[in-house]
Amino acid sequence: SMYPHVKQSPGECILKVDHLTCGKAKDVSFNLHRGEILGLFGLMGAGRTSVVRGLFGDLYLRNGSIEILGNSIKNRSPKDAIHNKIAYVPNERKVEGLMLSDSVRFNISIAVINSLQKHFKVDQKAEKNMADTWVEKLGIRTPSPETRVDNLSGGNQQKVVIARWLQTAPDILILNDPTRGIDVGAKAEIYSLMEDLCRQGIGIIMISSELQETLSMADRILVMSEGKVTGEVPREEATQENLMKLAVGGI
Repeated sequence: SMYPHVKQSPGECILKVDHLTCGKAKDVSFNLHRGEILGLFGLMGAGRTSVVRGLFGDLYLRNGSIEILGNSIKNRSPKDAIHNKIAYVPNERKVEGLMLSDSVRFNISIAVINSLQKHFKVDQKAEKNMADTWVEKLGIRTPSPETRVDNLSGGNQQKVVIARWLQTAPDILILNDPTRGIDVGAKAEIYSLMEDLCRQGIGIIMISSELQETLSMADRILVMSEGKVTGEVPREEATQENLMKLAVGGI
């Protein structure tokens, strides 16, 4: 059974994307509110990852504008995006997300390592405290923060990646297939974490390749096909049928 997301009444609009064109994405517009989970649904190659990489400054924008809380922003690099309070948890955690031969502690602190540096040396006590805090907060099951990440289960590895990005205190959290390849118990924990973040007023953009996950977790669903948005469906109206129809480009 899926963990159904409890819809909040969404808060203010934090993100407004207009005519975003980058990678495979063509002329994509949408907005995101605090406390909301926006699902991006589509078949492989629909352009969903292009949209979020464009937002994260990881893909050159050929066209389009991004506004956060009414301010127009330019993310020329992920560093800019992090500064603008956007965090991105990629779908290939083994490739883009984790340094597998490094410790849990190092993997959690890497995103904010600059802020932990005192005179070019990392403040190890601060780093350790930070790791301990997240291990406890997210229930990361690890013998110790010094354990190598490749010794953890997939679900716990995913929590380490999420901890790293939450440490940057984002307003907007992008999750690309957050529960792919992890067991049911860990899935439920990731969903419950998403609930907590919504309650704290973070806006979440979730790409999922699982239709069922999209139906039970998203407040609104943006469906894409061949780089374009073919429909925006509120949760109340979303069904397997209408989402699939839009995903194959049918209107």
